[in-house]
Amino acid sequence: MQDSLSVNDLDAWARRPSTSLRRDRFGLGMARVEIIAPSPVVDHVAWYTEGFFARGDSPVRAQLFIHDVDPELIGSVKDARLTPPLRRAVLPTSPDTVCFVDDTHAAVHLFLAAATRDEPMLVAVRILRALVLRALFGDGFPFFHASCFMLRGVGVALVGRRTAGKTTLLLHCLDSLGAVLVGNDKFALVQDADSDAEEALGFPIQIGIRAGSVLALGDGPLRTFLMRRWSQRFGGVEAHRDDLGPRLGIRPQELAAAADSTVMPRCRLGLAIEPYVDPGAVTPRLERLSDDERRTLWTHNLLRRPAEVFPQQAALAGPASETELRIPQVPAYRLVQPPAAGPLTSRVIEDLVCRVSVDG
Repeated sequence: MQDSLSVNDLDAWARRPSTSLRRDRFGLGMARVEIIAPSPVVDHVAWYTEGFFARGDSPVRAQLFIHDVDPELIGSVKDARLTPPLRRAVLPTSPDTVCFVDDTHAAVHLFLAAATRDEPMLVAVRILRALVLRALFGDGFPFFHASCFMLRGVGVALVGRRTAGKTTLLLHCLDSLGAVLVGNDKFALVQDADSDAEEALGFPIQIGIRAGSVLALGDGPLRTFLMRRWSQRFGGVEAHRDDLGPRLGIRPQELAAAADSTVMPRCRLGLAIEPYVDPGAVTPRLERLSDDERRTLWTHNLLRRPAEVFPQQAALAGPASETELRIPQVPAYRLVQPPAAGPLTSRVIEDLVCRVSVDG
């Protein structure tokens, strides 16, 4: 590798005769990314994003080049002098990788040592996902800190602060109601081109599950699956019952399969629920939020910058765009529940969804 690098140098490097690369396209209809990488990396990306990102020949918004290099070359690549428009992007959780961004051509060059091993391939997934998110941000789609599932044809957003119980509630709905998983923790809000309906876009992001959420589930396949995975990763679940630190990372597709359910990349939103734990509550109950309360709920959970959506890959973000705030115009409720309310909370949600379905 030479002392300086230009866009042409990197393109030539990716197309050198000794390299066997595949091209494929992943993403959403309006935000698709072309990946040029060794076959095992492409296969891993396809597996990880299955059910969320479509593949096909739609126009692309960005390109991701994966350069598989010998470990001893990484140092020289890091020290190379870059020729504009290339810039370095520092990835805090991936110190052994080198990432160059060409904003002019919407291209990212990622240098990985032993790219076909598990951890480097996961880095490739994260970068691809960040590029899809970057395209959506550039188009002005708002992102929210919220989970989402579909039940009886109604999209339900769980919106609230961290540790409010969104993931626990999501698990209950998957486990006992057969809900379909759209996404956990973050989603983008888009409008259907034909009907102007507001839809949530989910993403293939690992779901972090605490021990308390596992123990709150009733006996069944999902609890058994999570208990086994937790024991393999951390040991006994009971010892971490009240721990807010350790979290078990599960691919959403695996979680849905363990609950005998599926995932879907987008759904039409029908209502929003704010989980709220009240130590004085006896049984779960719903409180309808006023218009001002509903707007405040969404506004407080709006993710305004790329760094808030994908903090570890924020360096990939392009120039920030100022867009008018849009919040979902759907009914919102506060779900007041006692500690460890368990499956009772999901039954309250089911009754609400049935009423929404009837009201249409």
